[in-house]
Amino acid sequence: MADKPSILFLALIPEDYSPYLAKSYGMDRSFDMLPHKYSILALTAWLRKHGCEGNYRWINRIDDEQIGKISHAISELKPDAIGLSLVTEEMVSHYELVRKLKESHPDLPVIAGGCHVTALPEHTLTNFPLIDYIVIGEGEKTLTELLKFISGKTGYNSADEINGLGFGNEDGSITLTGPREKFDDINVLPDPAYDLIYDPENPPDEKTAFPLVCSYGCYFFCTFCSVEHGNYRCISSGKLVDRIERAVRNFGTEYFAIRDSFWPPTRKWLDEFCTEIENRRLKIKFHFQTRAGTLEVEHLERLKKIGAVAIAVGVEAGDPGILKSIKKSITTNMARRAIAALNKVGIFSIAFFIFGNRGETRQTIQASIDLANELNPSIAFFHVLYPLPGAEAFESVPDDQKDWWMGKPLPTISELSVSELDSLAKTAFINYPLRLAYFTQHVIGGKLPPEFKAIARRVFFIHLRKNFLGTAERSRFLRSIIRGVKSLIGRK
Repeated sequence: MADKPSILFLALIPEDYSPYLAKSYGMDRSFDMLPHKYSILALTAWLRKHGCEGNYRWINRIDDEQIGKISHAISELKPDAIGLSLVTEEMVSHYELVRKLKESHPDLPVIAGGCHVTALPEHTLTNFPLIDYIVIGEGEKTLTELLKFISGKTGYNSADEINGLGFGNEDGSITLTGPREKFDDINVLPDPAYDLIYDPENPPDEKTAFPLVCSYGCYFFCTFCSVEHGNYRCISSGKLVDRIERAVRNFGTEYFAIRDSFWPPTRKWLDEFCTEIENRRLKIKFHFQTRAGTLEVEHLERLKKIGAVAIAVGVEAGDPGILKSIKKSITTNMARRAIAALNKVGIFSIAFFIFGNRGETRQTIQASIDLANELNPSIAFFHVLYPLPGAEAFESVPDDQKDWWMGKPLPTISELSVSELDSLAKTAFINYPLRLAYFTQHVIGGKLPPEFKAIARRVFFIHLRKNFLGTAERSRFLRSIIRGVKSLIGRK
């Protein structure tokens, strides 16, 4: 084992990883988030500051070659534990990775954290028994104490003395220790350990997005979201700019992906942030997600000047009743003003919609599609609701379907089936840019920079082709021709 208590964080990142299909549309520099987990970078930074060490390896598939790479890293680094930071949809795939590793390293403890295990600690330990410990809630202090305990470099006599922890016992029972206190001030957190994702042989370029998170918790109470509600804390604007400046200086970073559920925290905070960027003459680009009603044209103009290139707005629904029922705390008019301001300034605008919230009908979904068309953002994404553990929507899932991520069908909490919702979402996504208003605003007109106008143009023509092929596939005669051509291409 290493001189310091240490952990090797692992992640499974498929080769075709591209959130929101961004890479398909040439959006590497706009809204394609770096796939690596910010939580791992933040936890490692805290561990290093408090006498421990963290390392990180990721693979793109589970096979002998990729498992061999991890086994080599384990032999080289000799960590005291393996660490996983997981969301709901990753539980089964990452547990397969754990199972494979346990075959060759049965005595190496596996520690899992994240919003899923925090929401369902007993379920996790019962159904994923090869996970030795789970860290519940904010994990920095708990993980530090646990690593020191595992390595024998702490005064704890047993793990149940460590708050914020869960583990299984030999008799089959489960121990959940006392709650871990939360950070009152997250300004005490160090800079993320960007060196974990920095490759000096392939240094960052303008297409490389380094992740940033500026806050813990959330002001709001949206029913579909599993983020902690009502305990919002953010770092100071000056500290964030310090962090950005050091990343630019130490790693050559040019682009940042701000991953907060909404940003900026306040208009006053934003004014201070912009002033700091201007005074230090930092040349960066960044994207973020905001809430309708937060930013006006004057804020967006200033943001564009300091490097904001893409901004997303979570609209979620076009029906006022659905917006109210999901506790979104916005109105359709707020969404109209937000997207109109982005289009006016010439920042690539993204609007998100969710199909399948409680009370959803075909009529309310059509209202969302109609609103998206009216808003006319640079791109609109339509997603089927995933009722996540920890979110209020999860409580509406029937008990026998609550563990849907365990290889079971995704449940619905609306009157529409998941297949219907998925079909409506895909159709809306394909048809969205195929409108004259989109073509004139984003493809040939508007104020988008050339790079982003090229993205809009690619969106338009890709969807035009998909729409044509979809129409052709519905014709028996054309379908036979298409399949014949595909067959010939496949033989070559």
